[in-house]
Amino acid sequence: MQSAKKYAIIVGIVLAVIIVLGITLAAIFGVLLELLYIILAILALLLVGATLFQVYSIVVLIRTITTVRDEMKPLLASVQETVGIVKDTAKTAGHTAATIGHAASFTSDIALAPGIRAVASVVAGQEMVRVFLGKGHVRTRAEQRRKQQLEAMEAASTEAEGGA
Repeated sequence: MQSAKKYAIIVGIVLAVIIVLGITLAAIFGVLLELLYIILAILALLLVGATLFQVYSIVVLIRTITTVRDEMKPLLASVQETVGIVKDTAKTAGHTAATIGHAASFTSDIALAPGIRAVASVVAGQEMVRVFLGKGHVRTRAEQRRKQQLEAMEAASTEAEGGA
């Protein structure tokens, strides 16, 4: 890149020197008008060449756009097909989730709820019978532990009195 830059600078300086020398020599020999015509003819040829290059680049651009368009059509079709498959899969998953939800609700309402109610009623009935018959004085674990501690303390105090 650096060497190309150097060459471009050298070529630009050489061309500038040649142009200045050419104009100076044309002025000395009195042929400035002929030099002007020659320069105008060269510029016209360069303008025609630049126009042809622009037309060529437009043609290449049109070919590139056509190629890209032709390549994009199958890709778009594939993307649309994939989107359709994803939509169908999402619908199927939604239906499956709804079916599972209905089945779980049905199972809970039909099978589990009555069974749980029945077991709860039987246990509650047993406790009521125990309470009404006097066998059902319900103690919590804390009360049972307190009772055990009191018994242990009484046993310890009895041993201490008996040993003394």
